[in-house]
Amino acid sequence: FLTRREEVSCPEVWSAHQTMLPDTKNQDEAMRLLRQSSMFHACSEQALRKIAKDMDLLKFGKGDTLLEQGAPQSKAFFISDGQIRRERVVNDQSHQVVDMFGNTDPDKFGNRKIAIGALHVLHAEPAFANAKAMSDGHAYTLSSASLKKHLIDPTVSTEVVQSLAVEVRRQANQVRWLMRTPLLEQRPKKTNVIAVSIAAGLESFYRSGLNAAMNARLSGHWGKLFPNMHIQCPARIMYINGFKGLRQYLDMKVKPEDYSQPGLVRLGLSFAPGIVMTPLSSILEASNAGHMNPEPIGSRLRRGTTWRMVREIIFGIGLNQMSDYFEERIPHTMAESEALRTALGSCVAGVMSGYASHIPHNLSTLKLMTPSLTYAQHLGKLIDQSESRVPTSLSPMTRRAIATAAALLFPRAVVIRTAQIVGSFIILNGTINVLKYAELPTSIPTAF
Repeated sequence: FLTRREEVSCPEVWSAHQTMLPDTKNQDEAMRLLRQSSMFHACSEQALRKIAKDMDLLKFGKGDTLLEQGAPQSKAFFISDGQIRRERVVNDQSHQVVDMFGNTDPDKFGNRKIAIGALHVLHAEPAFANAKAMSDGHAYTLSSASLKKHLIDPTVSTEVVQSLAVEVRRQANQVRWLMRTPLLEQRPKKTNVIAVSIAAGLESFYRSGLNAAMNARLSGHWGKLFPNMHIQCPARIMYINGFKGLRQYLDMKVKPEDYSQPGLVRLGLSFAPGIVMTPLSSILEASNAGHMNPEPIGSRLRRGTTWRMVREIIFGIGLNQMSDYFEERIPHTMAESEALRTALGSCVAGVMSGYASHIPHNLSTLKLMTPSLTYAQHLGKLIDQSESRVPTSLSPMTRRAIATAAALLFPRAVVIRTAQIVGSFIILNGTINVLKYAELPTSIPTAF
């Protein structure tokens, strides 16, 4: 082997020097880097040795530029030591490039890959991003000409294709972190009836306690935390199974793409569980309101039905579609385990649906506890309560406007309501997720 020290041929690289590999030690190190790369990891020892003999050792210093965005890239870099920062300029603004995929843990600059530029080197295509050394180090380079020479060998080219095929499959498995199903188009997960029932039974006590706290916040009178649980618990089990089961049944029977307006069909399908489950929800609410409304439970459950149906529609979309929507969008760097993604997705969905459903909940609950007043009168009382907290120095019209906005945008007991929904979603979806792999005998069928 001939030894040389020369400035790298790429015009964007300065003060870095490279040397051909005359000794086995450097060749072995180059082979190790090749074996860790996406393009060559499935290649045989013999093929890697041939390629390594044609690679150069590149020593770089802090501040050296290895690649310049848009410049023809005639070499691929296999980093052995040192840190490289990659930046891409878009619309005159520089953005740091972070590798989403790779065979190693990312360094502080987000680089996961052993190789930089391997996808652009074959035909010397323009470099995707700038690459700058942030510390002293060394790498091994493979020129475009050398790569083309080795790909002529049928054995080497077959092994390279195999390496890339494995990498495509591996990244395809990781791409699920990047999947983005539009809201209301989520398909249901396979759900076990017994798992749902266990989750709903646990959640019924949590819900009942916070419901009592909300009612006390609205009415000023505390009732029992867990009243009529012999009614609430089985009703809640049927209620949650209804939401999950109806979603799966409708998904199996109705295909929105078969209709001229698939978006409207999906909207109707997402509304349906909430509408159908409203009577069971009325039983649950009536069980919590006996301390304020002395009517028989059969009469109480009919109070506040209109706004309760709106609330149940929002709850159903939050429990089903929104939880799946946000779970799908939890970043890979934030959560890898399925249980944690489920909890975080349920938490975000719970906050949003809890806030959106709070005014319907307040109106239906107030109507249940005081049926003699109309919805408008109940809303007026909520505004009156907000107005008492607005400074009296303002004009009456301004005070009323601010109070109305506060009553609608920052409704009474909104924190308790949101905590209730968030907790319910986490308990329900989390318990169902934990138990879904258990060998339980009865499952709700899905469309798959």
